[in-house]
Amino acid sequence: MSRRLLSSLALVTALSAVTLTTAGTAQAKPDTSHKGVVGVVAQLSPEVARTAHGTGVDARAAALAAYWTPDRMRAALPESEIPAVKNARPGQVTGAASRPQGTAGSVAPAPPVAKPRADLPEMGTDAYDPAYPVGHPTARTTGKVFFTLSGLNYVCSAAVVNTEGKSSVWSAGHCMTGNLQWATNWAFVPNYVNGSAPYGYWYATGLWTTSAWYNNNGDFANDVGSAVIGRVNGWRITDYLGGQGIAWNQALGQYDYAFGYPQASPFNGQTLWAENGPTYDGGGGTIYMTNYMTGGSSGGPWLMAFDGNWGLINGHNDFKYNNLPQYMYSPYYGNQVAGLYNTVRNISS
Repeated sequence: MSRRLLSSLALVTALSAVTLTTAGTAQAKPDTSHKGVVGVVAQLSPEVARTAHGTGVDARAAALAAYWTPDRMRAALPESEIPAVKNARPGQVTGAASRPQGTAGSVAPAPPVAKPRADLPEMGTDAYDPAYPVGHPTARTTGKVFFTLSGLNYVCSAAVVNTEGKSSVWSAGHCMTGNLQWATNWAFVPNYVNGSAPYGYWYATGLWTTSAWYNNNGDFANDVGSAVIGRVNGWRITDYLGGQGIAWNQALGQYDYAFGYPQASPFNGQTLWAENGPTYDGGGGTIYMTNYMTGGSSGGPWLMAFDGNWGLINGHNDFKYNNLPQYMYSPYYGNQVAGLYNTVRNISS
């Protein structure tokens, strides 16, 4: 990937997930019963809820499909424009030291139970940089996220993660919630490329993040999130597409491959981009790597032990500073990731 100087960008973060519930006229009551983790049933915004015909999952999915037109997707803002992300400054990250906080843990990736079928006859095999063909395991488990937060539409990135429930994608906490509000209209498009959705549109039924991020949007060391995804044509998303593994409390200095959909200049958010290199201690519970992706890539996975297809998520595109555009930061994946993952891992749509 060519190294291109970025325009001014304060922070890149993964944007919130949205939902499929009916009313959408008021925020759902968060579930705070899990230590260190908070979640909510995904909601439709009032505007979209008014267009739903019926109250079932299919009715909600149809309303979201009608809302997320190609024009709305193109016009959605990179998540780096979310106020909490845009206004981040050096010295704001003040978490605990970036080092293992307990026993190291990992969950292996999982291939799909059957070969997924894409329907993109107009696309060539080398459709996007990094030249993965449509259906490549890394490409189809990484996707673009669309959601609404505080009345504005945003984009993030996310990855399918292997869980027992086979229904979760992994992203940044700021792609789920901001200023004590939850994102709505949350949609995940795996293997998105140039406006096409070869594996369709998948909608969130639940959004989760750490209590620390939900209550303090400046706590980027805890800016991790997960969305539970509803079934499409009877399929759970991991059974259909496969899922990347995940790891926490690993030694510092892993060599990672980063993926995402940067939308802020000089990118346009239409294709998947990649970066790779060693990671370093960013202080305050964060790590960083040389990574020129911009806003919109937030939530895109950093894969360690990557074999060219599958790996273990142990970081994600999260934020960067105006005066350091060549570096992307991520929360260090410690006990906060273990807590969030263990909360969502058995939830099945």
